[in-house]
Amino acid sequence: MTSVPASQPLTGPQQYAIASPLGAATTAETGGLGLGDVLRILRHRRMTAIIGSIVIYVLVVIATVLIWIFAPAWTSEAIFELEPPKTGEFIVEQPEVNTKYMEQLLQTEAANLKNLDLLLDVVALPEVQATAYYRWYESDAMQAAFGLQEDLSSAPIPNTRLIRVALACRDREEARLIVQAVANRYESKFRVRFEDTMREQRDALRNTRAALVQELEQRRNELKTFRESARIPAIEMRRQEAREDVVRLRAQIGELDAAAASLQAQLDSLQGIDPGRLPLTAEQQLIIESDPILRYWRMQVEALDVELAARAQQVGPNHRDIVVIRERRQEYEQKEIVKREELMAKVRARQIELLRQQLAQTRSVQGTLLEQFALVQAEERDLDRALQQYTLMDEDIARLNDQLKEVELKLTEAEHAIHDPTRTRLHLLQAPQLAIRPSRPVPELYLGGGLLLAIAGGLGLAFLREMTDQAVRTPVDVARFCRLSVLGCIPQLEDEEAEEVEVIEEAVRKAPHSLVAEAFRRTRTNLQFSGPAESQRSLLITSPGPGDGKTAVAINLATTLAHGGLRVLLIDCNFRRPAIRQAFANTRAEGLSNILIGQGGLADFVTRTDLPTLDVLSSGPMPPTPAELLGSPRMRELIQEATSRYERVILDGPPTLLISDASVLALEVDGVILVARADANTRGALRRAREQLENINARVVGAVLNGVKTRAGGYFRQQYREFYDYTSEQTIPAELPEPGPAPRSGQQRD
Repeated sequence: MTSVPASQPLTGPQQYAIASPLGAATTAETGGLGLGDVLRILRHRRMTAIIGSIVIYVLVVIATVLIWIFAPAWTSEAIFELEPPKTGEFIVEQPEVNTKYMEQLLQTEAANLKNLDLLLDVVALPEVQATAYYRWYESDAMQAAFGLQEDLSSAPIPNTRLIRVALACRDREEARLIVQAVANRYESKFRVRFEDTMREQRDALRNTRAALVQELEQRRNELKTFRESARIPAIEMRRQEAREDVVRLRAQIGELDAAAASLQAQLDSLQGIDPGRLPLTAEQQLIIESDPILRYWRMQVEALDVELAARAQQVGPNHRDIVVIRERRQEYEQKEIVKREELMAKVRARQIELLRQQLAQTRSVQGTLLEQFALVQAEERDLDRALQQYTLMDEDIARLNDQLKEVELKLTEAEHAIHDPTRTRLHLLQAPQLAIRPSRPVPELYLGGGLLLAIAGGLGLAFLREMTDQAVRTPVDVARFCRLSVLGCIPQLEDEEAEEVEVIEEAVRKAPHSLVAEAFRRTRTNLQFSGPAESQRSLLITSPGPGDGKTAVAINLATTLAHGGLRVLLIDCNFRRPAIRQAFANTRAEGLSNILIGQGGLADFVTRTDLPTLDVLSSGPMPPTPAELLGSPRMRELIQEATSRYERVILDGPPTLLISDASVLALEVDGVILVARADANTRGALRRAREQLENINARVVGAVLNGVKTRAGGYFRQQYREFYDYTSEQTIPAELPEPGPAPRSGQQRD
């Protein structure tokens, strides 16, 4: 047999949500509550929500009536108007700053209305001490002041310059009297505080004015002394001259820069050329030709030329004298050439030296001008600093004059404010009045809000009950919290609708037309559609714990499969608590354990039942080591032999969480079906059973929810009625004769 890892994609109920046989949709999602979950909880817990809402609303009504009779509250209120601070007519204020500042003033005055010293003065008044409110605090002034501080409401009215002061008492006359006392006392204190503040401001302004006058006189003397010592008019004239010198020197320095650059360029060009190839000017040529020695040699050459011409006419061109004269001429001519070249070299060298001298002279003059320029600039900066200092001193005097004028204006306003009672900014706009109707309770608010509170409380109780309930009750619990697909739901036999079935193990055999039998048939159908037949040849039926009904599910599932025409073998693998033999009469005592220890084969111990296509194999005697036998190669061979002889092999195994036998068997079969009992199994137990099987790579096909109770509006209630109406005696046809036994090759029957 092959096992399917838990991570392998599955088909059927493990991959898709299957409609339960009772019409309740299941889901395999594990996320947060969806709309369907909320509606299900409301439908499931609606009686809790309704009863809780009714109880809460009744309590709200009773509390409202008791408050109305024994503890009503009468509220009296007074309204103060706080004007913004009055300022001079020359002072311009920013509206947005004024709004924020005004809000702060309103908050401050609202807090001052609850000042403990003010309230101690109020409770000290004889008329206040005569009230029941004061006597409630056992005539303790301090306790009464603290109580009044807590009960008194004082807050600005939004978007206005008004402050509301209110007090709620059981006697409306006392409420008006105390609020009036608070208002009168606070208005008197505010007037005194305002006058004291104005006097303090006046004295502070006087001191500020005296300090400003003294500082102004001191600054004027300093300015006068500085003007006389620094000779400001002369400084201004000299600064103008310095500016002109700076401009002139900057121009001259620029011209010298250009000249030096030109000389440097000429010098660079001459230094890069062969001295013998330097061009000579006409003036330089004249200087060279004016040299006396050069002229002497030239004259000798010219004289010999004349003599040579004359002698040639006398003696002929080839005469010895002619030859001598020619030699002398060449000698003088050579001296002339050497002298000319010597003079030209001197002229060219002098030209380069002259350029160097001119460049050096230009740079020397430029350096001198730069020094003069730096001195003039420094002088100009000194003059500017002196004038700037003078200007700053003059501006300080002007600023002090402006401050003095502003202080004198504020001082005049403060003097007027002290002697002008109309400048008090706080006024009692509305005196407290007797309340017409009690402020507590407000029937509309109490009863309307109580209704919403009752509904919310009832719903909260319903959801709290649902969230704290860890029992598995519905298919949705199995799918949502345990992540198992629901193959079927089996009703509880104790319900009145299931009285026709006495023993659930015999439901399909003894009451085939009951809803219980129909539930098992629906489970069989869901199982068949959960995957191909080859993946369901051998199935293990187990549960988290004992008493969950796994044996009943195994027997009835095997019976329904046999009724469907399949050859089925039911094996009791629970050595510690076998139950198959009790459910089928004439079942042999020997069984599985005998086969596993080698006392025989499968055909030797199989028992034939009254259903031709269903055979059973009991557990046999209790072996000393059940887990070792169930995990032995012989067990694997037995299951392979059984699946080759039968179309379905159903194994009734022990509980998964109690002993390891189920985990051993789960690895040998094609799939595992978990059985959970409604209201008995917890979500955690079922989830641990699934995780334990998946951790060993067993394939969990799905779950069967057993023992589901009927409830109004819940599972089975409506289906019971519809099922029995549909299958009444008038609609059930005469039963067909049972089919004869099918040919079974290779099977031995007892």
